[in-house]
Amino acid sequence: MARKQKQQHGELSLSTFTARRRLAAGGISTLLGGALLISSASAPAFATDAGGTSRASDTAAVVEKATGTGDIAPSTAAADTPAAATTTTQAGSVTVKAPQLASGSVTSTAGDGSSVSLDLPGTADSTGTKLGAGTVVYLDAAASTDVAVQPTTDGGARTLVTLKDGKAPTEHRFTFDLPAHATLSADGAGGYEILKPLGDGGVITAGTIEAPWAKDANGAPVPTRYRLEGSTLVQEIDTDSDTAFPVVADPKYTWGIVTGTAYMNRAETKKIATYGAMAGLAAGALPPPLNVLYTTNATLVTAKAVSANSAKQCLKIKFAAGLFIPGAYKGGHCK
Repeated sequence: MARKQKQQHGELSLSTFTARRRLAAGGISTLLGGALLISSASAPAFATDAGGTSRASDTAAVVEKATGTGDIAPSTAAADTPAAATTTTQAGSVTVKAPQLASGSVTSTAGDGSSVSLDLPGTADSTGTKLGAGTVVYLDAAASTDVAVQPTTDGGARTLVTLKDGKAPTEHRFTFDLPAHATLSADGAGGYEILKPLGDGGVITAGTIEAPWAKDANGAPVPTRYRLEGSTLVQEIDTDSDTAFPVVADPKYTWGIVTGTAYMNRAETKKIATYGAMAGLAAGALPPPLNVLYTTNATLVTAKAVSANSAKQCLKIKFAAGLFIPGAYKGGHCK
């Protein structure tokens, strides 16, 4: 897809070698990938004037008040140097890079080489400053708006906007550059799943966009929602004369090996129902450790496929924090 050219000099790197599933905390979206590394590809990108640093620190404090700091990937270095943060779970690797400039893109690359990029909504070439517990702040990235990026211990990345006053725009656009054949699909809870093909037999969740949220200066929720325009995620934030500014809003996305849901199509469901689970594409296409769970539960998978096929539905398999839950669905990819 066509994407605007970005200046990507001196990128801040966040390396993830295996991360634990956000579903353990109640979602459907976390990576099974692992160690986060934040560093500078060349000289650290930091504000050079004392006033700018002070304002960036204020923004970092506002953002971290809204998000909390418990899941920000911990830093072993001072705020004005490259930082490293590590978390470990079962398998896979993901590398996340935050751009030096607010007009750049956050890029996540999985161990298989597939990658997703997300354009930050900045319109100015504001330089990133790492402060607080690890929040990278881009001051004045747009009119009355600061932008921030946070690595999280589940392998994800939050891309936050801070509306400083009533003059700030209330729509912010985040354009995704997805791998070939990957698609965005509404998850029914206000967010999206990033789906990639599972051979010719269905799709599997390889990333997620969590449901949006926004908070005002008092921590009160501010109405917000997403709409999708092609590959561009648009976050709408409802502010008015009674809103207590600043307002912080957060799209968060993950990419890589995800414990989510694999959706089989009609042909694949019928094949598994007829010949058994180990004849299905999923037996060889699922990444570890999901393939092991599939093999271990082959009898259960086959039985559920038989039931789904008889009801003219399709097989789905949810992987949730170590749980393996075969089920049935209709619509969507069930065709």
